[in-house]
Amino acid sequence: MTRRCLWLMLLCWAGGVMPAWSAGMVFGLAGKRVDDPNFQAAWRGCEAEARRQGDRCLHLGEPGPANVRAQDAAIQRALEEGLHGLAVSVTHAAYLAEHGLARARADGVPVVTFDSDLDAAHHALRRSYIGPDNEAFGRTLGELVRQRLPRGGRVCLMSADPHDPNLDLRLKGVRRALGQVDTAGAARLQGQGGWTELARCPWFNGDQPERARRQMVLSLDALKVDALISVGHWPVADVAVYEAAVQGLAPRRENAGEAVFVGIGTMTAGQVLLLRRGLLGGAVELDFDAMGRAAYLAMKRLAGGGRVDAFVRTPFKVHVGAAGGSP
Repeated sequence: MTRRCLWLMLLCWAGGVMPAWSAGMVFGLAGKRVDDPNFQAAWRGCEAEARRQGDRCLHLGEPGPANVRAQDAAIQRALEEGLHGLAVSVTHAAYLAEHGLARARADGVPVVTFDSDLDAAHHALRRSYIGPDNEAFGRTLGELVRQRLPRGGRVCLMSADPHDPNLDLRLKGVRRALGQVDTAGAARLQGQGGWTELARCPWFNGDQPERARRQMVLSLDALKVDALISVGHWPVADVAVYEAAVQGLAPRRENAGEAVFVGIGTMTAGQVLLLRRGLLGGAVELDFDAMGRAAYLAMKRLAGGGRVDAFVRTPFKVHVGAAGGSP
């Protein structure tokens, strides 16, 4: 039995049913990885809405770091079995456009994207994007940092992959807010708005929290940045490891966590506690459950011949960490 088959069986059993696709319509939701809590939340939202109407929402993909080939292979396998609709969080727009999404179009399967959209050149392959305005999300994260550190300083940005479209938009938004510029260009900050990006950055962690932790420590310790801004949750994915890392920097750098700012999905209780204890400077939080529910409703409508908006916006909220870290 392959790892993918075992994972699919476990997901079906966790939902209290055997993997039979005969009842109702069957939709597929392909996040960037099936063991990420954010995409699990999106799938649970999709499945909850689907069950209310007698349908199924399958969670497609593989565990482990995000990988476009693994994501595409999961999409292709599901299309072979038959789907009434497909929702995808895009890892690499050009690759998916040439492979799984091209096949979905040829098969007449309506596609929506969520969380991470296709680039403009490939928008024709999807009927709707469901999720946050990622450039606005990054801009909000940058504005949060600028409010906490109005004098500016030295900064490192962090992402997972330079080819990831939604994360690239978030980086652009951060730069736009910090640099106080009108356009969301990709240029590195070189003093605009008082902020300068160090030559070693941005960091790309390959969707690996342990690598992100090492990059964070290097930024705060050796590079002495005033802010480390991650457009995803990687530094705080493991709360205990993160806390040990930032507290281990004392006495070389007191309250090091106050210099760390993250974009994040649904926050855990431990991550909220980091904010309350002043061990994290701030966070902007996405609602993945809402994305999954909206994705199902859009796919269902399209499968019935209906129309959907080209952009279905889902919310995010700002969290500000307490000043002066406490034990």
